[in-house]
Order: sequence, then C-alpha cells, then structure tokens
Amino acid sequence: MPQTSATSQDPARSTRPSAAERFLAMRLRLWRLLPGWLRRILPESFIGFAILNLTTFAVDMAVLAALFRLAQLPYPLATTIGYLTALVLAYFLNRWLNFHSHGAVGPQSARYVFVAAVNYFALLQGVGSGLQALGVNFLLARIIAACCEGIWTYVGMRWIVFRTDGRSEAPAAPAASTTSVSTTAVSTTAAATSGADPEDELEQAPVRS
Repeated sequence: MPQTSATSQDPARSTRPSAAERFLAMRLRLWRLLPGWLRRILPESFIGFAILNLTTFAVDMAVLAALFRLAQLPYPLATTIGYLTALVLAYFLNRWLNFHSHGAVGPQSARYVFVAAVNYFALLQGVGSGLQALGVNFLLARIIAACCEGIWTYVGMRWIVFRTDGRSEAPAAPAASTTSVSTTAVSTTAAATSGADPEDELEQAPVRS
C-alpha cells in the first residue's frame, strides 16, 4: 500500500504563510495605524526597516557594552566589532523579510559595502567617536550616531542595495495560451457530441486577440 507524505496528509501545511509573508503582513498592519499624512510620507518598507534595525541595533549595543565595559577594548575597536555584527545581520534580515529580494547576492553585497563604508567612516566613527571624544557618554554618543546611520542606511538599502534595476515581470502568456487551448478543446468536444463537424465549429467560433 503506497505511503502518503506528511505534506499530502496535511494540506493546510502547504498553504501556511512563510516567515517573510507574516512579517510583511505585520508591517502592513503597523503602517495602516499611522495617520494619513504620515502614510503619504513613509512607505511600508520603512516600518519594516525600523523594526529590523532596532533589533540589530540592540545586538550592536550589547556587543559594544560587553567589549567596552567588560573586555576593556578601545572604544573605536568595540564599536567596529559591534557595528560589523549588526551590519551583517541587518543585511540578511532586510533582504529576506523586509525587501523580499531575490536578486543576486554578489552585486547587492558590493553596493551594501559602499553604503556601510559611508556609514562607518562618516557616521559611526565621525559622529559617534567624535562625540565620545568630546565627553559625551559612550552610549548616548552611539545612539545619536545611530539615528544618523538609520536614515542613511534606509535610503541606501531602498534605492541602492535592493533597487529593482528596471526589471519587471513578464506577462503570463503561457497561462493565456493554456486557457485558449482548453476552450478550443471544449468547443471541439461539444461539436462532436452534437453531431456537427468540429472543423465547421472552429471556423464559426470568433477569434479573440
């Protein structure tokens, strides 16, 4: 007796939404809670970006605090390690959950390196380390720098890293052809059943463009 797979025994499992689909649904619900004037300014992807980058920023801060307070590493080195950890995590989470990108990782990674380099040298070290050197608390300096980073990183991810490059989906021509063939087959079968010549029925049938 043939064995049936677990998937065939549980049809609901195949239609269960993926993690990315659940995240997009949650992102849409949160975006709809915003006032109308704010929805006209902020796209849905910004809400997803904010959620994911707050998560990666928490990872960044935890690594920074552990390395700077406990390991007694120099502040620039501690921020660099925390930043790189959050950087890699943010790229994959945004690619998978927020921007739902299926583009080639290689070109995207190269563009992401450019965005990250601007982020690191101009904002993380320029703003963050500069404020800390001026006597600002190291965590406060990191938070101020992170606000600047967040704006630049979102702009870079949306319009540089995960840009569509002008690609568009092709029209579903095969589906239309299948429908046309199925309609022709039904007409031929009906003609044969009624005793008429199938070729005459096909000649009389209107041709749709």
